[in-house]
Amino acid sequence: MAGAGARPEPPVGRGPQLDRIEKTLTEVSSGAFRVVAIRGEPGVGKTALLTALVANAGAHGLPVLSGRATEFEQDVPFGLFVDAFDRLPASGSEPLAEPLAVLKAAAIGRSAELDRYRLFRGVRALLTARPGVVLALDDLHWADPSSLQLIEYLLRRPPTGSALIAVAHRTSQPPPGLSDALAHLGSSAVRLALEPLTPADVARLFAHVPARRRALLHRATRGNPLYLRALADADDQTLTALVEHPVDENAEPERALLDVLSTELQALDPVTRRVAQAAAVAGDPAGPDLVAAVADLPPTAAASAFDELSRIGLVVAEGPRFRFRHPLIRAAAYWIAPPAWRTAAHRRAAAHLRDRRGSLLLLAHHTERSARPGDETAVDTLAQAAAVSRHASPATAARLVRRALQLLPDEPAFTDRRSELRMLLARALGLSGELAESRRLLHEVIGADGPHRAEAVTFSAVIYRLLGRLDEAKAMLTTELARLPAVGGPTAQALIELAGVELLRHDVEGACDHASRAVEAAAGTGNTAMGVAAHALMAIGSLHAGATRAARTHVDRASVLMDTTTDTLLLTELTTVAPLAWVELHLGDHVRAARHLARALGLATRSGLTHSIPYLLVVDSTLWARHGDPERAIASAEDAREYARIMNAPETAALADVILLRPTLWRHGPRHALRLADRLDDAVRPTTGWWAELARLNLAEVYLAAGRYDSCLAEVAGGRPDPHRSALAAVALARLGRHPEAAATAAVAVDLAERTGLPYLLGVAHCARARVLVCADRPEEAAPDAEAAVAHFAAAGSPVEEGHARHVLAVLLAALGRTDQAHGELARAKSLYTTASVTWQAAELARDAARLHRAPRPGLGVLTAREREIVDLATAGLTNREIAERLYLSPKTVETHLYRAYTKLDVRSRVDLTRRVGRDG
Repeated sequence: MAGAGARPEPPVGRGPQLDRIEKTLTEVSSGAFRVVAIRGEPGVGKTALLTALVANAGAHGLPVLSGRATEFEQDVPFGLFVDAFDRLPASGSEPLAEPLAVLKAAAIGRSAELDRYRLFRGVRALLTARPGVVLALDDLHWADPSSLQLIEYLLRRPPTGSALIAVAHRTSQPPPGLSDALAHLGSSAVRLALEPLTPADVARLFAHVPARRRALLHRATRGNPLYLRALADADDQTLTALVEHPVDENAEPERALLDVLSTELQALDPVTRRVAQAAAVAGDPAGPDLVAAVADLPPTAAASAFDELSRIGLVVAEGPRFRFRHPLIRAAAYWIAPPAWRTAAHRRAAAHLRDRRGSLLLLAHHTERSARPGDETAVDTLAQAAAVSRHASPATAARLVRRALQLLPDEPAFTDRRSELRMLLARALGLSGELAESRRLLHEVIGADGPHRAEAVTFSAVIYRLLGRLDEAKAMLTTELARLPAVGGPTAQALIELAGVELLRHDVEGACDHASRAVEAAAGTGNTAMGVAAHALMAIGSLHAGATRAARTHVDRASVLMDTTTDTLLLTELTTVAPLAWVELHLGDHVRAARHLARALGLATRSGLTHSIPYLLVVDSTLWARHGDPERAIASAEDAREYARIMNAPETAALADVILLRPTLWRHGPRHALRLADRLDDAVRPTTGWWAELARLNLAEVYLAAGRYDSCLAEVAGGRPDPHRSALAAVALARLGRHPEAAATAAVAVDLAERTGLPYLLGVAHCARARVLVCADRPEEAAPDAEAAVAHFAAAGSPVEEGHARHVLAVLLAALGRTDQAHGELARAKSLYTTASVTWQAAELARDAARLHRAPRPGLGVLTAREREIVDLATAGLTNREIAERLYLSPKTVETHLYRAYTKLDVRSRVDLTRRVGRDG
């Protein structure tokens, strides 16, 4: 916590920026979320302005967390946030302390079990739990990749409630993604650009200095505040020399500052200068014991040197450790040390940390900078650090493995070790989204034909599957299986992956065949997790083929195996829990599906197996939607999308958007769902067979609800026979007045649903036929179908769909004059909608309830001229496309106008519309 104590003097020459900061702090105090981004060249005063912001926040009574990135620790995962949260307790009374403990464990390399997205959410929740919190992060240009990802996440999904995130970075080194994230925030983001001080500013800063010397200072330093501080005591001769022989205008400002600051350090006595150099090597802040070891000095000598460095203001004490006054002073101290001495100093730091079991990642940091080729201990250290950081910071892990590969002796005896390191590097690159480089390395491992070949092939197939390149995944796995024996673990794993690929390609027969072979291949391995995977894939294949009984047999077998499989074994096949739960869900066993998903998600988050989480969350979202909780369904789908984006897997992110459509439609209505649907154009919607079909079905449902009937029919056209597809087509045809086609298609839907025997699909089909008959003005015939739909949805445990079926039944009963029964069904539907928080459909229900009370219908005068024109053409028998051609409009525009007309006139079909126009026109 910061913000207490005496406030520092405000920086000179920054009045407008300080005024803007004060206004922003007032807005945060009033409950707003804001971001302040400070940029400028090295030494221009970014840190001073950020310090003033922190002090002013304390004066407002706002809690402050502040951290600073450092140039030489860019490989420490979440180092910037660890610095900010370092003073907070990792347990006890601090709310939501889990992310703090995980951050610190990740930073020192003590935990390989890190789920980045779960951590991101935890940090966001922690900030939300502290109203008005100010998170001040300095020197963002030096932040590690994991910290930058977390910052971008917080800017794109800010904490709810009042908070301020303040960052500072160099103008020439903007962090990747920061500018786009700030643009996304709009007016909530405040950008402050710092320029050098003017002569008037220097005059205020050195009020008691003669005017000639002030002018000389300004000209020599170009108004840079850090320059000014460093040269404040320089004699006039030195300043004149700098004016007459200035640093090259095109030179980097940092290089010029380092030259000036080096002069200040060179003036120190040899021991003090040596300790300053050792502290620059050791870290910022640095502990005296480590610095003494790096400097190769007795602790007492190091302590005396620190006292001197503190006295002259080059370092400041932070508890038992010391931090340089400015990062550039540390950089100057580091670079004035001879290169050979720096290498030896890093070697001494590594030895000190190894002897005392210090931070693994800090040990790797020094090892990376000091190890000699052929040093097997160094290779092991770097590989271990990469293994524990691959989930927290895949980019850091990849760099460490690359260095280990450079150090590994180029001898035949180390061939297998080299393949092992390449596999580790490929997995790290896969997690960081560098899939092309990952594939290249995997092909090298495959080409080496060593013990890791089969593992490399299977992981390559996983990457191709994530990218939606199923044909390549199949070709690679098929070729490898021809080389493998008929039985064994590698063979079973390759067959399981191939079965999953075939399933996505809609080759159900091939998927079931490969999964069956996987059961036989895994029989002697004792790995029950492979049996779970194989039977789950056979179950989902059987379900898609309409073989419901076979699907139940396989899902029961997979469930028994899963419940008896250890967590360690299940981790190897975690992705196949998603299809298992999907089948259980569609067979109506919601309890078992929820149990299996909860276990798999828990294992995935604890073990850092991020690539399996989006699939599990997609099924979790579908489960909650089916169970009547659209709010939780939306949350799971949004989480799946965020995971996919972190993984740089656009196909999976598109799948999450597809799953988000239905609960969004139920919760918020067609307008919100259409905005989401418009994002799913052909460029971003899933391209994989199974997922693409799911996208078409969900889009069709949204278009049907929004009155875009032609668009609905376009989505469900073609494809394999499916009761859901036929049901949507039937209702869309009925809405367009194509009643014979609608009736025939509804009959197909019922027939297909009866073959499956699944209550949910039976409910979908019968509800569709009831709606078709309503459009055809045949309520007597529609009532039995509506009643059947109610019964089937109730048996399937689908309360939202049951509410919709009761809603349809109520309209039918009212049309038949059975008002009391209609009111009863409306009340039951309202209860179901209210429990599920289905606000849009509840509003539709309220409108129909008002109709039962014979509220007067609006006349045709409520229509706009364009709506009336389109209504007249529609009631004359023209299709939407024909209307569009006649009026030079797009079919989608015609659909939109018709939907608005339906809403205004309180009608549900073209038949109703024709009657209204005939009666009122």
